[in-house]
Amino acid sequence: MTTNAERFLDAYAKIERRMSEIARETKYVSFSNLLSRCAKQNRVISMNETNLREYNELRNAIVHQRGKANEIIAEPVDSVTVDIERIASLLESDDTALDYSSKPVKTISPEDTVQKAYDMMCELNTSKIPVYDDTKYKGIITLEAVAKWAVEDDKAVEYVGDLIEYRKNERVLFFGRTPMWKRQSKALRLH
Repeated sequence: MTTNAERFLDAYAKIERRMSEIARETKYVSFSNLLSRCAKQNRVISMNETNLREYNELRNAIVHQRGKANEIIAEPVDSVTVDIERIASLLESDDTALDYSSKPVKTISPEDTVQKAYDMMCELNTSKIPVYDDTKYKGIITLEAVAKWAVEDDKAVEYVGDLIEYRKNERVLFFGRTPMWKRQSKALRLH
């Protein structure tokens, strides 16, 4: 039967290996140094940085501070073991945003009416819809923009394309199909 300490050390090694990949390190760099660097690049690491720092200290106690018979002097509790395994699993995952999408993204055209955009938001129970002209991204329509349009009763604005023109730009982040770290790793191998 595998002990919590063995499970903990296995997950710790996976996290350390993954952080070396993210940091694109080929030589040894300490866990705490990798953690500081990778927290700036990886959301999973940044969200778990405090726990990972504590787990680094626990790992050092388990590995470096052994008794006379080289026995393990610290046994992680179940919740810590489960948490570090969860973090390792998230970091090892090759999932992309597309893996989590359950349905195709609904979009609206600049030529569609603002009323149609509102109706679609109601139907989808959402407050935002991306606007595409064929395959080209044009902007995003929000429920807030539609409400403002309705209150102002602007007759000059009838179509989604018109509404986009009068709005401030929304910040939108596009993700590729391949995780960023894989694209960077491939690029490095090519050079």
